[in-house]
Amino acid sequence: MPTQTTKQGEYLLIYWDDKTHEYIRGHVNIEDAQKTLDFECDGIIATEIKHTYAFWGVGVDECGEPCQRFYLRDTPARGRFKVTEISFKAKP
Repeated sequence: MPTQTTKQGEYLLIYWDDKTHEYIRGHVNIEDAQKTLDFECDGIIATEIKHTYAFWGVGVDECGEPCQRFYLRDTPARGRFKVTEISFKAKP
């Protein structure tokens, strides 16, 4: 039986209009989160992290069309994966 490789620490590239958080797959500490941000995002500093769970689902966009959405939840369940939600600020 094949095993699924872990994606712990993988940066999730998500496009938001007003981005207030970044997301990393798995529950990582703030130091590892900052290392990932240094590599993936130029010019931001992690200020706080929150360990939570997420899943990809179908939603509706501004025009009423179906689209893929990223949903956050506080508890684990079937189909959800661990994510670290990172609050950040710009580097001085």
